[in-house]
Amino acid sequence: MNTRKFLSICGVIGACTLSQLSPVYASTATPNTTAAHTVNQSRLLPLEGGSNFRDLGGYQTTDHKTVRSGMLFRSGAMANLTAKDEAYLNQYNFKTVVDLRSQEELDLFPNQWVKHNSDINYVNYHYSIKDIQGSLKNKEVKSYGAGNFYLSIADRLQPQLKLYFAELLQEHTPLVVNCSAGQDRTGFASAMLLSALGVPRDVIIEDYLLSTQYRNPKNEMGSVDLKKAAKTNDFAKMMLHYTDNGKVTEAKPLITQDGTPYISIAFAQIEEQYGTVENYLEQAIGVDQKDIAKLKSLYLQ
Repeated sequence: MNTRKFLSICGVIGACTLSQLSPVYASTATPNTTAAHTVNQSRLLPLEGGSNFRDLGGYQTTDHKTVRSGMLFRSGAMANLTAKDEAYLNQYNFKTVVDLRSQEELDLFPNQWVKHNSDINYVNYHYSIKDIQGSLKNKEVKSYGAGNFYLSIADRLQPQLKLYFAELLQEHTPLVVNCSAGQDRTGFASAMLLSALGVPRDVIIEDYLLSTQYRNPKNEMGSVDLKKAAKTNDFAKMMLHYTDNGKVTEAKPLITQDGTPYISIAFAQIEEQYGTVENYLEQAIGVDQKDIAKLKSLYLQ
């Protein structure tokens, strides 16, 4: 499939979807799509210092089953959780945190919750932020703006996805997967899981787009002095570039200028290279049909 043709179609879909969403994370707007029955404010956990920490449970699949609640979660950085937040989260009896962040991000914004709770298995693939900062020179590609990253996210995130699915298949749940904002790397990982479980594509895209209103950028950054940290930390240096010189800014909609959700770019690339998401999971991640059947038996009801 030609990626450019696919995205031109998605652009129309994306524009319709985003017309119901606010670009500010504090919005209470309800998406007006087929996902409206399952995508709602209640799935966001009430954390004082959290950002985009939500339950993937409740979504219906194409075969009329439902993703189990209280088992599969996604989140932004958990560096600013309060003692009250940690006590609340501990009620879920989390077994695993899969942290998709780079070493520079971990150094800058460590997860204190997992340090305080020895029952949680903390999983992370060691890599540098420089590994995912490659520039794309094709002028046509540059038209995707911030969505450029999604052209290669399926390749760049393979080691992390292998860890993520391994934990899921070993039933190390409840589990939360996170990155810094909980929208790009986490959004892709969540999209792959929901796809494997049989959740419809439009619902998956809707879940992905919710990050814009569920993020709390202030909690993601905490009290770190980015200007000072940027002298020795490449992620801090990058954050200075993408923020107002280190000041907290609003979360931006995850769409291209023509309204295409960034995640649609990733789906198009996968389908162009592998044919289907299932083929990608099997060939690149090592998750075959038997594994997918097991995931469905574990996390659907």
